[in-house]
Amino acid sequence: MPTEFENRLSALEDRLSKIENHLNLPARSPEKIKVAQAAVDEWAEDIETVSSRLPQSSRPETENEKPFNWLGIAAIFCFVLAAGFIIKLSIDSGWLTPSRQIGLSALLGIGLIGTGLKMMSSDREYASLLPAAGIIILYLTALAGHLYYNLMSFEISLIMVGFVSAICIGLYTKIRNDVYAITASLGAYLSPLLLGGKSFEEFSLSYFLISSLAFGVISIFVKSRILLLISANLAILMTAVIGFDLHQNPMVIITLALHFMIFSISTYFYSKLNHSPLSKEEAWGFFPVLLAFYAMEYYFIYQMSPALAPWVSLGFAGFLLGLYLSAKRLFPNGLGSQSLILTFTTLVCFHSVYIELLPALIHPWLLVFILSSAAFIPNAMIENKDKKNIYLIPLLAIGIIAAIEYISIIIHLIDKDEISWIIVSMVTLIGFWALLVNKYNFIKEKIENYYGLLGATHILAIFSFYRYTTDMGSLAVSASWLCYAVAVMLFASTRKDEVMARSALVVLAFAAGKALLYDAANAPTLLRIACLLMTGAVLYGCGFFMRRISTWTVAK
Repeated sequence: MPTEFENRLSALEDRLSKIENHLNLPARSPEKIKVAQAAVDEWAEDIETVSSRLPQSSRPETENEKPFNWLGIAAIFCFVLAAGFIIKLSIDSGWLTPSRQIGLSALLGIGLIGTGLKMMSSDREYASLLPAAGIIILYLTALAGHLYYNLMSFEISLIMVGFVSAICIGLYTKIRNDVYAITASLGAYLSPLLLGGKSFEEFSLSYFLISSLAFGVISIFVKSRILLLISANLAILMTAVIGFDLHQNPMVIITLALHFMIFSISTYFYSKLNHSPLSKEEAWGFFPVLLAFYAMEYYFIYQMSPALAPWVSLGFAGFLLGLYLSAKRLFPNGLGSQSLILTFTTLVCFHSVYIELLPALIHPWLLVFILSSAAFIPNAMIENKDKKNIYLIPLLAIGIIAAIEYISIIIHLIDKDEISWIIVSMVTLIGFWALLVNKYNFIKEKIENYYGLLGATHILAIFSFYRYTTDMGSLAVSASWLCYAVAVMLFASTRKDEVMARSALVVLAFAAGKALLYDAANAPTLLRIACLLMTGAVLYGCGFFMRRISTWTVAK
């Protein structure tokens, strides 16, 4: 019996004796103690026997766990380079025929696979590197047989690539180690670079598709999203590199789209078959892949058909959203990928719809639509903090659009005297006040938001009334600002809102300064007197009004 077990048993015996003494329980007979001790000894021996019969791999590895040996990776790199040089040898020396070189490389790959399988019983993880190197070399062989020597036709070479991919999947069922799968994936996608000096073109595009299918299937069985992530990144990157050389070839667009669908569907079936939905962290790991795919696909489509690019992009976002909704039915408790899907969809809609598809005439009215929607949205949706967190990215995008259109309106009011922009600005001003009135309590919860909204409203009012009244004369502009400031102060008095009332003082000061320093100085004598009297009366009345503010109960 193990010493540790005896010590723990002795400690329990001592504690039990103390409890019995404290409770004045009768002492146990020596015979019963011997029987109990014999039963415990027999139980411990059974446990030790069963434990010794368990496979070594099923025991938890702690001190004896073997660290990953990077020398194996270096060795794999050497093997693959050797195969690459064997394939290219005839170009430099010609002492081996092409067919013999291809055969020699294939034998090297098969030899590495066989050696790795023989070593499985001693060290599965480390031995799996050799079959991975063998698979990479077989991929190189299939590529070189067509690209370099034309020993095989386009179709036969693709069949060979598919055959190697089938071997790759079959080996996993024997090896079942993600080190093998990841190494094979890296080699499969990067092996064309080892050949160098040749144009990959359509053959390589087809080759990458077959590789993506293979590693999509393997990732599901290996239960490794890292493999799926690495394969997706390499597939998109390598296809894009080829696309830059082909110059407006529709095959690049089709291949990128198929890669996107392969890896999206593989991710879906991974979750479905393994009953393991994406966590939030795993989902965000795929965001750079989606971003790279969207940028590259949009670029290549735009080079051929600028009008079609936004619509195709929306189609991809819709496809991804459809997969998400389907997965949500399988996992009704929620998916960690929700924020990723919303972010990608928001990005696509922002770029494809807002920037590319919407006519310029509609853009200014988006701010009116946003303000109106926010003003009349049900209060229950605003109070739901969970939904605010979920839809944070879409809300941020809407806020960016609102800010862009607000600045655009201000700039056009300064530079242009067009009736369309005056109408838009006035309607937008109404939208601001509708939001301030209908969602007053929610806006006042964060005073900094209230200050910002009031400031934006007053700035828009100043420029809007300036553009609306500038043709009537400078004095009319000042009068419109004074009237607006007085109206705001009167409205604030109905709500006993000190913040709103004091904010109107900024507009009032702006209007009074213009009236006194500019209008009065340039107006004829009678108008000057009238301007001074009117300005003085308004300022005195507002001063009296501000004295009353201190008696208000500030709205909370």
